[in-house]
Amino acid sequence: MTEISEAARRLKELREQAGLTMRSVSEALGWSLTRYQHYEDRYKRRFLPFELARELDALFGQHGTEPGAVLQLAGIEQGQTVTHRREPVTPRPSPTAGGHGQRDLPVIGAVKGGSEGFYFNEGEAKEFVERPANLKGAFNAFALYVDGDSMEPRYFAGELLYVNPNRPITKNCFVAVELADGQGLIKQFLRRSDEEVVLHQFNPARDIALKAGEVKRIYRITGAGEAG
Repeated sequence: MTEISEAARRLKELREQAGLTMRSVSEALGWSLTRYQHYEDRYKRRFLPFELARELDALFGQHGTEPGAVLQLAGIEQGQTVTHRREPVTPRPSPTAGGHGQRDLPVIGAVKGGSEGFYFNEGEAKEFVERPANLKGAFNAFALYVDGDSMEPRYFAGELLYVNPNRPITKNCFVAVELADGQGLIKQFLRRSDEEVVLHQFNPARDIALKAGEVKRIYRITGAGEAG
């Protein structure tokens, strides 16, 4: 069995302490049960996503858990205000520092309840995660969380993806696509022309043709990770 993080174990404890089932929590979030289960059964990162922790802290608090208990699983120290955490100043990585342990990589995708996929943030990032070594020095790099199951078994809901906008897009690479309306898609890149961009998804397997005018940017995914 895959080892999960302490944050995942503690999240389960707090949910049970609140007397809630995983299904009732997923319904309160507007999520599928499978999507929420990921954070208790498969999640390996050290910290929960901040937005999720904020929502769960409010939900569990209505059922008797200590206020701030879930927020601590997102790296919020006791006594630190939520407003301060949600308005970070983007740190500049030290040229001599290694990537390990630096929580300076912004997560720029945000899930909107009740919708499939994610939307690129407007304004500042709401969360920062550890920067992998391969993105050291890439100041415009960022991270995204997978939403939905359209790219399983390659990527699963809740998985963290790393993006380097400086790397070229090549056939069959995996990409994050930003549409003109701000919506984001995680797909496999097949080809593009002046008229269209053709992508592929795994679940269910099919090709997707988008009009070129609907696509704002295509970013190359350079890796994925749960540990951190």
